[in-house]
Amino acid sequence: MKKVALINPGTGMAYQEPLNLGFLASYLEMYGIDVKIIDEQAGQNVILEIDRYNPDIVAITSTTPTAPDAYRIADECKRKGLFTVMGGVHASILPDEALQHVDIVVKGEGEIALLDIVLNNNIDSRIISRPYIKNIDDIPTPARHLMDMDFYLSTKDRIPDSYLYFVPPNTRTASIITSRGCPYLCNFCHNTWKDMPCRYNSPEMVISEIKKLVQIYGVGAVFFIEDNLFVNRKRLIKICELIKLNNIDIIWGGNARVDNIDEEILQIAKDAGCKQVTFGFESGSQRTLDLMNKGTTVEQNRNAIEMCNRVGIIPQGTFMIGNAHETLEDINLTKQFIIDNKIESAGVCITIAYPGTKLWNWCKEHGKIPLDFKWEDFTFGNNPIQICDDVSYSELRKIQFEIDQVCFFRKNDALNISRLIKSSIMHPDRLLTMLKTVSHNPRMIKSIGERLKLR
Repeated sequence: MKKVALINPGTGMAYQEPLNLGFLASYLEMYGIDVKIIDEQAGQNVILEIDRYNPDIVAITSTTPTAPDAYRIADECKRKGLFTVMGGVHASILPDEALQHVDIVVKGEGEIALLDIVLNNNIDSRIISRPYIKNIDDIPTPARHLMDMDFYLSTKDRIPDSYLYFVPPNTRTASIITSRGCPYLCNFCHNTWKDMPCRYNSPEMVISEIKKLVQIYGVGAVFFIEDNLFVNRKRLIKICELIKLNNIDIIWGGNARVDNIDEEILQIAKDAGCKQVTFGFESGSQRTLDLMNKGTTVEQNRNAIEMCNRVGIIPQGTFMIGNAHETLEDINLTKQFIIDNKIESAGVCITIAYPGTKLWNWCKEHGKIPLDFKWEDFTFGNNPIQICDDVSYSELRKIQFEIDQVCFFRKNDALNISRLIKSSIMHPDRLLTMLKTVSHNPRMIKSIGERLKLR
């Protein structure tokens, strides 16, 4: 029996389980193949674990920010004489680059392709792809028994500033993906090149997975990290009905577009345990939303926040500043939108053009991609490509910090000393900016003092 090592590369903060590898592992296990997940992001020594396992095939996933780590591991495996495969978003977009480090590159969904590689079925090229799986219920739930679940279930406490605002401290929290694809064509998103339809797990399979998380791992909260949980309204209603019917004691959150929700569906979700909905608001400027091909309006953004607050669900959202053709006036509209609307937290990033997106292609056409960029810089807080002509990077960072402060000081949640210390260590620049703001606004000291809890 062949042995396959699945590698999750990277040394940054790991927010959620490597579910992509979990699906590959469970699919291979279904065919009797011996699989091991080796997770560098969870702190494992990849090369040491590979030596211990002695696999026949090493398969490595790659996103753009983790591509250098993926290549480093692949090169070491090649030196050891191991057969290496690479897949994931980055390798799918730039297969020729990835081929410099591995034997085979998989483009697109990996389950069938990797199985064919393991069984040596019709492998006639170094770059292969297979048809997408139409019924994703045919893929077993992720092989969490091969993951360091204690590490990932503690994300809320391990990373206090994560997106899990709805989760109480000391609550075991899992991530879940129950669909694939997105029907929208935002110019900054990788979904624009995949050419695959949306596919959904059945409500019954979703409930079965949630039950396992509760029964096996003692999970008390779940976050649906798929692109848009609310896009298939009928399915979501059935999921909510089954959560209640099965008396599943769990709280949850998920991602949504502002044009896919109304007060009725929010109330149905809340009654089934939903505590938070995260929206990609992106901008408070209609002009910018239109340039992104977002297909939504500022008014819809505002209405989504108001509906969530009326129902009693936490509205959380993400925004992008420094977009193509964006002006300082557009960016200030985004800042004012966040100030004027009751959002629990606003994750504001400086726009990055990722390979394969329409935005990346636009940057190439306009000569904006520098020759000396590094893939590891394509992360939150960096600016590998200067997309925006009208506003400098230093000004964008300044506005980003100002918005962070707006959200921090108007929160009602209790602050604890350990959370402040962890946040300060992870984001020292934010701490300095906050201290400067407080020094010029003494009344803010009282607000912080009232929220501090020694726990």
